[in-house]
Amino acid sequence: MKKLFLIIPLMCATMLFAQDKTSDSANTASVKGTWDLNLDLASRYIWRGQSWGGKFPVAQLYGNYNVTDRFSLGFWTTTNFQNKNYKENGIDPKGYQEIDFIANYAFTDYFTTSLQWYYWPTVEKTEGVSNKLFDFGNTSVNTLDLMLMFDFTETKIPVWFTWSTLIAGNDFKYASEEDTKGKQNFTSYAEVGYSQDLPLGFNISPVIGAVFNNKALYYSYGDPDKVSFVNMGAKLTKEFKLGDNLAMPVWLNYTHNGARKEYAMPEGSKDLYKNYFVLGVTFNFSK
Repeated sequence: MKKLFLIIPLMCATMLFAQDKTSDSANTASVKGTWDLNLDLASRYIWRGQSWGGKFPVAQLYGNYNVTDRFSLGFWTTTNFQNKNYKENGIDPKGYQEIDFIANYAFTDYFTTSLQWYYWPTVEKTEGVSNKLFDFGNTSVNTLDLMLMFDFTETKIPVWFTWSTLIAGNDFKYASEEDTKGKQNFTSYAEVGYSQDLPLGFNISPVIGAVFNNKALYYSYGDPDKVSFVNMGAKLTKEFKLGDNLAMPVWLNYTHNGARKEYAMPEGSKDLYKNYFVLGVTFNFSK
């Protein structure tokens, strides 16, 4: 959490994961055989209150294919085009790249379950880190996230709720400093959001998200011993139609991380803040 030339050939077909993957909400309306392809250009990458790749601008390519009216396959990628893991001080993050593989099944019009495979290989070889694609051990860069998503944004109650639990991969807690094997922690995250249309074609989506049992410190800026409200904020969007199948939302996202500063990892990083503003534009093509 390889460069774009590796990511593009792997495009296989998320439902809606822009920037913050966008909000972990789920719109289950789909038609068999339809697809969408999206490109985000954003000022930086923030995921659930965590800053990945420092202050560098990012490009994020993602898409979705509806295999049936209920089942879809998707992918999500990001890169900030940096070729070093860290800055000169060895603490502040620099390079970051990620590709996610996603399978969604909509049980009803409002309830979808999603299995998401996060793969974030380091941009340069790093001692003690395995970049192998199918390695889910405690030194790997792979995680499986099982999500339950309830989305009512197309109804009179424009609310969504998501529950996420990491079920495999690099999410290990350790009994002591001598414990090198560790134990799967099953870190969980819950999020609730609201969508509200505004005058002049604007939309605002407030959100609040919290991490539970963060003892494995998978959320690098989150409290390990209590519920940690890492993702509180809102996204303001204005969409411009460029054609029958092409749209261009422009958006500003604000995120406040309410975790205690002393638990931020890596300790001493100047790129970790409690408040983030991200400006971005999305190009959305659907067919």
